[in-house]
Amino acid sequence: MWISVYLSTAKLRHLLAILFTATTLLEVSMQSDVRGYICGDLAVWHDEAIEVARLASKLLTPANPYYFYPALLEDTKLFGIEKKNLFLVPFRNFKHARGGMRHGPDRIVIDEYGKFEGVVFDLNNGASVVPAYEKCKKFLTYDDLRPELDMENNYKALGHVCGSNFLGGEIETEMKSKCSGLENLSPTSKEYFQYLDEKGISWSTKKLWYKHISKKDYNFHKINRRAVYQVEITLQCHLIQIKPAVRAAPPKPACLEVWTPKPSLDISINPLLNPQNQNRESGQMYHCNQVTFTMIALQNYLNYFYSLQEKSPTSIENALIHQNEDLMLWLILSPERFSKRKFTRNIYAIGFNSNKIFSGLYYASSKGSERQSFYPCTGPEI
Repeated sequence: MWISVYLSTAKLRHLLAILFTATTLLEVSMQSDVRGYICGDLAVWHDEAIEVARLASKLLTPANPYYFYPALLEDTKLFGIEKKNLFLVPFRNFKHARGGMRHGPDRIVIDEYGKFEGVVFDLNNGASVVPAYEKCKKFLTYDDLRPELDMENNYKALGHVCGSNFLGGEIETEMKSKCSGLENLSPTSKEYFQYLDEKGISWSTKKLWYKHISKKDYNFHKINRRAVYQVEITLQCHLIQIKPAVRAAPPKPACLEVWTPKPSLDISINPLLNPQNQNRESGQMYHCNQVTFTMIALQNYLNYFYSLQEKSPTSIENALIHQNEDLMLWLILSPERFSKRKFTRNIYAIGFNSNKIFSGLYYASSKGSERQSFYPCTGPEI
């Protein structure tokens, strides 16, 4: 028996917002002991991410748009946040976050006050001018699991974290390849040991092991070097453990199996992803060369500006750049962009008239005299 309930658009949006909030709260409650984040083939530990966020918060007071970082996170939907801007800084080599852009693909995300929000990584890994961010998946270790919950229904196994490296499905695939056909051979036969030699498997009376080589090793500064691991399995080809095959141990425990909580509610509709909001974000933008600013981001900047003006008008007045009698500029942080060749970065500013009313977005070259010439960006067609 089906029961149809018809709701107005406003009530439906309100209901979706409630459901989304409930889902978020349940997810947070299950992940209160989050240990870290999986970003592709690398792992970011939570305690280290929090420390980076603490250091990065100092770069926001005041923010300096002449540096690459912090950079504006363009996709506000990744964290279900629309009412404030988020910023990102590179996790690796953070001491040099002010300059350069080769820091690996992972980014720590903070809000305008420096509060830690999460971790994302660039799927393009700097290969494209415009990054494509994906939210990193939170992970738990065995000690973080809640014993009162059913493991199968509440947790999903992800793989193994070895310091800053993540080993996922490739381990299981490799094990199946190594063990395929081994179950049909007698451990005492000549063919059995020939098979082990062909597959690169070593043998002892109690276990088997082989070497696994990863593409990158994030435990060291030169991430292009390969990490070598010893995968130990039983004589029946069940995984025992994974450990580094080198003497130098990573800063974190060698290799730990990790899980992620399964969503408590299967809600695929995010209130921030409805067509109205998508049109608002994608259709109304300011274009400045290779950089675009959504109206949502600019509105959040304006809200922050007026909030600061109310709390500390003197600091706002000191930060304004007076171009002429009816144009004052307030510098803002721009999104992250990559380039294989050296290029002159632009700086960006929000324009106000003499009454502190928004008058558009402007840009100027980051190089030049103290009195720089700012030019208007192309605004949205309304």
